[in-house]
Amino acid sequence: MTQPRSLAGGRYALDRIFADSGGMGVIYDARDTRCADNRVLIKTTRYDGGDNARRFKYTVDEAAKHIARLRSILEWEKKILVRFKAQGINNVPSINDFFHDKSLLLKRTYEGKRGPYDIGDEVLNAEPYLVMERMYGDTLEQALAKEAFRQNLEHRLLRLAKEILTIFIRIHRPFKAGGKDAYFIYQDLKPANILVGPADYYTLIDLGSVTLRLPDKTTEPTAGMLTFGYAPPEAEWEDGVRIDQRFDIYTLGATLYHAFTKIDPRELPGNFPDLDLRKLDPLRLHPKTRQIMDRSLATSPERRYSTAAEMRKDVVQALRELGDYV
Repeated sequence: MTQPRSLAGGRYALDRIFADSGGMGVIYDARDTRCADNRVLIKTTRYDGGDNARRFKYTVDEAAKHIARLRSILEWEKKILVRFKAQGINNVPSINDFFHDKSLLLKRTYEGKRGPYDIGDEVLNAEPYLVMERMYGDTLEQALAKEAFRQNLEHRLLRLAKEILTIFIRIHRPFKAGGKDAYFIYQDLKPANILVGPADYYTLIDLGSVTLRLPDKTTEPTAGMLTFGYAPPEAEWEDGVRIDQRFDIYTLGATLYHAFTKIDPRELPGNFPDLDLRKLDPLRLHPKTRQIMDRSLATSPERRYSTAAEMRKDVVQALRELGDYV
């Protein structure tokens, strides 16, 4: 992936890719040259989920709409981060800057459905960039590959679950939107979206998938953004009416399942695979931990924890029974 060396008139110097989930965002490790080369992270839009970023199989009009939609998601993430920080949610990135510049990923010419087409300068030079504080550590996906992280794994993952559930409690807190009851759903929890920092400080690094839940729907532009394998079966319902905070409970369970078993749910058959809980048996987990896994991964939302607070209570109890100070 080719990238220029600087952005914003030379203010930000890019060094390397920090995180790329292959989804709709990529994060660069960079320096702020106007502030003594302070380290920052810069997030921008990724336009597909694979190796074909140079090719849009669209007409020019379809490509323009696709680009506009994904850019609107980054704008939405900016608003979400500002709101969550104002609410005192600390386990999410802090915003330092937001600007528009030339695109790192878009090319001028693509091969579309009806032959080649060009993307104009007004699009190529209007990419949004979200500048965030520099965070240190590995994604959970990277950490799981390290033997040192897998030591005392049950304790470590329960502590992770406690912290993520604390964030979910704040995200799910109800408020009024246009006179209607509303709350947010994170929607796309997975190991690639959790940063494991020093002293196991956990941060959610991708909030572009957060959606607003209203009584009758979840809202665009993020409604339906998910990762197959981690998403619960009700994600198959296209109307989104029946999707609620228990969606996040399942994605946390699927993330823990991946961490415990080393089985990547994305590699299992089907978009909404059956996560075989018998694979946990050789680990000899504490009965309370096993109960947490069973309940969080129930295929029926009615059988899951009804709230993040309810699940967190069980996680804290499991930690206490395992002898952890909570």
